[in-house]
Amino acid sequence: MLRKVVVAIVMLIAFAVYAPAQAMKGYELYSWKVKGRWHYALLTGTNRAKSYAEIASPASERVGMAALQAELEKLKRGEEVFWMSAAHGSVMKPRAKGAPILELPSRQRINRVKAYCEKRGIKLVLQ
Repeated sequence: MLRKVVVAIVMLIAFAVYAPAQAMKGYELYSWKVKGRWHYALLTGTNRAKSYAEIASPASERVGMAALQAELEKLKRGEEVFWMSAAHGSVMKPRAKGAPILELPSRQRINRVKAYCEKRGIKLVLQ
C-alpha cells in the first residue's frame, strides 16, 4: 500500500515538472517572407514589445509550414496564439537595414494554419 502511494506521488511530481505549462498570455506568432519562403516565429506572449532581432533570431525562426506545425504541436490544447502583423503596436520597428518585413500571408495560407490549430485545439487569433 505504501509503495503504491509513493509511486503515485512520484508520478504526480514528474508530471508537474515535465508537463509543459500553459502560457499565461498565450503565444505570439510572427511571419515574414524571404526569397519566396515563409518564415515564422512562435514566441511566448508578454506585455512588452518584441524587437525584430528577437523575432527573427535563429533560435526563434522556423522556415516553412512543416516547421511551424512542429512548433504548434508542442502547445497544449486550449492555448491561444495571436498572429501578429507589422501594424500591431506591440512590435518594435526595425532599426537595422535588411530587417524582415513582418506581414500576414495569403488568406489561403492563414486558413491552412487556422485549420491545423483547430484540429489541435489551439485558438488562433489574427491581430
